[in-house]
Amino acid sequence: MVQNTSLIAGIILLFVGCISLEPVPSALQDIASDKSYYEKTQPQLNEKFSLRGRVFSISADGQLFFVDFNDLSIVRKANLQNHTLIDSFIDLEEWLKTEVPEKLQIDDLWIDLEGRLILAESNTGKILRISKDARKLENLADSYDGYRLSRVQGLMGSGNGKLFIGSPNTATIYQLDTKSGKLLVLNENLIRPEDFATNSAGDRLLVAESRPNRIVVYDVNKSAPMRKSWDLIKFTKPHERPLSINFIDQESEVLAVLTARGKKLQFFNLSKGKLVHEIDLQVPCLRVRAYNGWIYLQTRKGIIRTIIPFNL
Repeated sequence: MVQNTSLIAGIILLFVGCISLEPVPSALQDIASDKSYYEKTQPQLNEKFSLRGRVFSISADGQLFFVDFNDLSIVRKANLQNHTLIDSFIDLEEWLKTEVPEKLQIDDLWIDLEGRLILAESNTGKILRISKDARKLENLADSYDGYRLSRVQGLMGSGNGKLFIGSPNTATIYQLDTKSGKLLVLNENLIRPEDFATNSAGDRLLVAESRPNRIVVYDVNKSAPMRKSWDLIKFTKPHERPLSINFIDQESEVLAVLTARGKKLQFFNLSKGKLVHEIDLQVPCLRVRAYNGWIYLQTRKGIIRTIIPFNL
């Protein structure tokens, strides 16, 4: 792992595409536990916003797609302008037939830049793409090297047609070219992904990993089938395991990280190389996604939101 602070600063500046030469106050692996860089606050949760849903994703035009709380084979949709109007988007039980009695279960989902829903179903191991009107379903992948894909934790794509699929059970990240259908293993070493984020250029993939607790970066534009990674943030305490990550907007250098068994939301300014803000959450959360000035959080009872701090 890189220890030189100035070199780490150069890596961060390369990652975010920033030309500023502002010095980094300390190595990134140390800032996660340095309380001088942030202040603790209590979030102002919007109690009027609540959805009975599980894993979710938000489209560019403000449509929130989420897995039904009671039936993991159903995806519903709500418009963030009026989230009380909820539509049923797709029921996989009406599309897929399986040879086993267990119900279908959606592990993760993501909305691509064309507004299509991409989801991972663990019963069949399929990665499916569904059209905006939910009338067309495509099977993008369901196996690698003859083995069915296992449970997916982390599903995200980029603007160049690449899709990244996390499999913590096999300690693997798959890269799928949705145009050619080619499925490759991205990581050179074993990695247990929790969640993904991509930078605005789409050439860097950030991975929240447990055991070790860290956020690592992959250069996804290189042609090599397997790629080395470098540590961006290393969490020194076992309970600081990063569960979910997301940039607060498409052009931002600020990364939101859900840690401490889902009870803390930390904000890292990557160009400055420091932790700039921390929120103690009122309830444990599993996923964080940012949209239009709000942080949306998945809890064990549904989806809530809190406003993004203004001083980031």
